Amino acid sequence: MKKGVPATMRDHFVPILEDEAELKRLVSCQEPDDAYFVVLGRSGEIVEQRHDSFGDTGYRQLQGEILRLLNQK
Repeated sequence: MKKGVPATMRDHFVPILEDEAELKRLVSCQEPDDAYFVVLGRSGEIVEQRHDSFGDTGYRQLQGEILRLLNQK
């Protein structure tokens, strides 16, 4: 996973390696093979959440939300 994240953005990613069951409950995981994307705000609140594939439009929306959060002061 580290290789897929640019070095300049790694400080903004949190890999979760423990308590998988609790994380799945938190994001309402129902499909074990789906990818789940959870974007947290600076206070730890869930700002955006998606799962499975969501196409180019959904990707651009998610990317825009992430960039907006990163640029907040």
